[in-house]
Amino acid sequence: MGRTHPARSGRDDVIRWLNMRFMDRDGEILRKIYINDGVLAKRHIAGMFWFAKNPRAMEQRLKKLYIEKYIVWPSRLDYRTFPIPEPICWLGWKGALYIAGLNGVDLPSPKGENENQLRVFQKSLHDHGIRWVREPWWSLLRHNLTTVDFRLAMERSVGFYPSLILENWTPEGVFRCQMDIVKITVEKFGKLIQVDKGVRPDAYFEIVDESRRMAGEAHRARFLLEIDMGTHDNISFGQEKAAPGVAYIQSPAYKNRFGYNNGRWLVVTAGGERRMRKMMERTEQKIGEDSHFFFFTTLEHINAENLLTSPIWWQIGLDDPAPLMPKPLV
Repeated sequence: MGRTHPARSGRDDVIRWLNMRFMDRDGEILRKIYINDGVLAKRHIAGMFWFAKNPRAMEQRLKKLYIEKYIVWPSRLDYRTFPIPEPICWLGWKGALYIAGLNGVDLPSPKGENENQLRVFQKSLHDHGIRWVREPWWSLLRHNLTTVDFRLAMERSVGFYPSLILENWTPEGVFRCQMDIVKITVEKFGKLIQVDKGVRPDAYFEIVDESRRMAGEAHRARFLLEIDMGTHDNISFGQEKAAPGVAYIQSPAYKNRFGYNNGRWLVVTAGGERRMRKMMERTEQKIGEDSHFFFFTTLEHINAENLLTSPIWWQIGLDDPAPLMPKPLV
């Protein structure tokens, strides 16, 4: 599926840009792309590394990484073919090789840049646990960029409190490669039967409160993320998401992966409050008292508020939104 796009500069430009001096910041850019499921918007990179600086400097540096095949970005054909909402980039084969090295994996460079050789290289990476995204999942691109927006907002929110640490962020790509299966009860042809259901959160993460840990108190909160990009009523949310979501937290598979059978689902919907209310209604209908595992909010809140301590999260049975966590010690 992936393609490698050759540099579109003239020969003199290529000669001028080749043999770049690789900098620590370049490596950190590649690492950030990788840990965010393989794709970042340029605005994400600007916010991480060129905040309040001249955007031209960023473009020049990214162009060097592009020509040297550390990163790739959409071609003109891609922009005409796929729903690409904004400028993005992902790892080229040199970027993937660099990430492999960071993870202690020593692999040779691909023998060529044709499709067959890059597929062989990708398989070698996968066999060593390196998930190289050769090309974005175009149909999920807006969703995946929104997941990055949430992560950055959560990092900012946690960073406001010195006692808090964000740990063990696990992106959707990990669950896609190693999906956990749970059993749920569904009605089919008038009968209740058990079926297997794969669960693929958009992310899993933990927040540790060091002040509570030092006091010998419960100090680790576990969360699973569901980003909902729909805009119309979701009549299947209870069956397709809520029921498997609760079963997952209570399952041996969850405990084997994360060590404990506790956690909360954070559901962020782009469909506004009306859609959120419908999702809450479907959740209550399907799982009843287990609805306390779910917190709901709307997309407009994730950049406008502190995700932890602002009252932006709705729970079934409560009249007003509340903070996600009690206010940590500053």
